[in-house]
Amino acid sequence: MAPLPKYLTQDELKRFLAAIDAPRDRALFGLIYHYGLRVSEALRLTVDDVPFTNQRITVRRFKNGLGGEKPLWRHTATRLRRSLRERRDVGPYPCTGRKGPLQKRQGQKRFTDYTKAAGIQERSVHALRHSMAVHLLEAGRGSEDVADPLRHENIQNTRIYAQITNPLREQVLRELEQHPKIVRISL
Repeated sequence: MAPLPKYLTQDELKRFLAAIDAPRDRALFGLIYHYGLRVSEALRLTVDDVPFTNQRITVRRFKNGLGGEKPLWRHTATRLRRSLRERRDVGPYPCTGRKGPLQKRQGQKRFTDYTKAAGIQERSVHALRHSMAVHLLEAGRGSEDVADPLRHENIQNTRIYAQITNPLREQVLRELEQHPKIVRISL
């Protein structure tokens, strides 16, 4: 059996975000979490991919090539605008460093630094993608709703998250526990 994906609980994610001081990094990690992006996909977004006037974002996927337009989250737009105002250069990438776009390794390093600052056990930046999937399920969304932002072609790839959390299954088990036709084992 494959190991379950590592993710941040909602409390851990809040602590992680509170530890981030740089607007660019808040924008980067917000993009990864809100859209279920891989770090390389978030780092390759261009300013043209986020035309603020139409409140849409164009997501280009590297794996499987599935992408498309998505609604731009208001909080994500705010973070991106702040990040763009504080940049030194005017290159095409919203998340830049001194010599152009941040590299995947730099994104991972920043993630690791912020998780340490927040007192969170070490994980990969990919945990944000997994966190979004788990949090959608915790919010009562179905596997199809989780598969869409992750751009899973096969729903079976998404079902692993149901092994972590499944509110509907938990509700059914709680109801069965109280059902008069289920024998209770006394202590």
